[in-house]
Amino acid sequence: MATYGRTTRQGLPRVAGGDPWPPVFEIAEGVPAVGVADAAVESVAAEPAAAATDADAPTGVSAAVSVTAPARAVRRGLPRVPGGEPWPPASAAAAAPAVPAAAAATVADAEPASVVPAAAAPAVPVTSGVVAAAGGVALRRGLPRTPDGEPWPPAGSAPARPERVATPVVAAAPEPSPAPVSAPAPASAPVPVPARTPTAPQRTPMAPQRTPMAPQRTPMAQPRRSTVVAAASARPAAEPWPKLYGPFSRAQWAGSLVIGGFGLLLAATGLVVGVNWLLALPPMQEFLVTYPGEYHLPESAPVGIPAWIGWQHFFNVFLIVLIIRSGLQVRTQKRPTAFWSPRWNPQRKISLPLWFHQSLDILWLVNGLVFVVLLFVTGQWMRLVPTSWEVFPNALSALLQYVSLDWPTENGWVNYNSLQQIAYFVTVFIAAPLAVITGVRMSGLWPKNAKVLNRIYPVEWARAVHFPVMLYFVLFIIVHVGLVFATGALRNLNHMYASQDVVNWTGFWIFAGSLVVIAAAWVAARPLVLAPIARLFGKVSGR
Repeated sequence: MATYGRTTRQGLPRVAGGDPWPPVFEIAEGVPAVGVADAAVESVAAEPAAAATDADAPTGVSAAVSVTAPARAVRRGLPRVPGGEPWPPASAAAAAPAVPAAAAATVADAEPASVVPAAAAPAVPVTSGVVAAAGGVALRRGLPRTPDGEPWPPAGSAPARPERVATPVVAAAPEPSPAPVSAPAPASAPVPVPARTPTAPQRTPMAPQRTPMAPQRTPMAQPRRSTVVAAASARPAAEPWPKLYGPFSRAQWAGSLVIGGFGLLLAATGLVVGVNWLLALPPMQEFLVTYPGEYHLPESAPVGIPAWIGWQHFFNVFLIVLIIRSGLQVRTQKRPTAFWSPRWNPQRKISLPLWFHQSLDILWLVNGLVFVVLLFVTGQWMRLVPTSWEVFPNALSALLQYVSLDWPTENGWVNYNSLQQIAYFVTVFIAAPLAVITGVRMSGLWPKNAKVLNRIYPVEWARAVHFPVMLYFVLFIIVHVGLVFATGALRNLNHMYASQDVVNWTGFWIFAGSLVVIAAAWVAARPLVLAPIARLFGKVSGR
């Protein structure tokens, strides 16, 4: 097989101040012969050569020809061992001059082929399974490698790429002729091989010498830890973030209530001690005698509490508790589950809790109007509306007596003390109207296109007043119920629910029944129960 030479480009020197690498003399320009000891001898795949049968031909002589091919330059690299010579050795990389090619022929039955003696080809050190020839040619020279030096590379320092030379195949001779016997070839003489049809140039790569790999180490098994040690060293799982109720979690609210309650208890104790010390002074003793905590009503004021006040009281408590619940739900709910729209205006939609809140407001307003009308019709208004300026010093006297825990004498069946009268008057005639006016402004009953009214009474003012009014009602209910139980529960409950001035359990059981009804309404105030009722007055939808 014919191969062609390869131009080797010289690079930088291996040592400082040395010659470029590789040296010029290591560029092969000869025809190496195929040796017997070469391990990379190219296998012959064509037809096997026949042995000669003529009696004059020596036995065991094979017909062969030398193949002329350009040499391939072998580039020398780093040494294989520390401090050794570059690899491969210079003797193995040297090339022989080209020789003329000869034809090969196969020996068949009584038709010997012309052969070329093996001695015709000069012996060359064996380096590969191909023979090559090349000639030198000048390369293009560039800039010098050193200052004031010669252009690089030097003239004629690299071989030219030779033209491809075809190897002819000699046909068998028409007449058999005795094959000349060649002299015994020395040990280094090449063994002739049959000629092959020239193919594309192929490079026979030099088999790299593989360094034996170090034996792999078996990884040491990791010792198993005991369950106790693993559990002790494991990172604890992160605790879930507590659910917030407003700005604090449930535990924080509980802690705040405990700490706040303890602080209020301390403050109340100090206040009681201070007021008792104040009332022990002679001027304050005279003040209590002059203003005992109540003043006399007009002669026309009725005596006792009628039954309709008891029923009005129950309805008022029932509605105000549900109004507070629905109002807090409207204020804190972010995404309502159901909506209500009136039949006369399907485009207007409000949440179902807001509809419930406004419906309760209307019922509470109707109940309040009936209560006020009956107050002025029956004369009961004189028990709630102050009729003398003495109400203010008497109210202060009653407040000091309450704080000192030496409470004033209760006679609610005939007359309320001045502090009670002022509290009832503010609740019925000031707080209730404020709740109604601000609620109407925020409801759908207020005309949206009334620009003058909206400018005179902005909705922001209504929202700023409505919530504090609700807080006032909550505080009033807590204080009122507390005083009812602290100043004679059975008698006061009989006044409020049984309309009688006796001490028995009748009013208490009526009050207990009213609490059951209010609790049931509190639990039932949810969309499942409210939706069927709301459908009687409009349309309920999920959007």
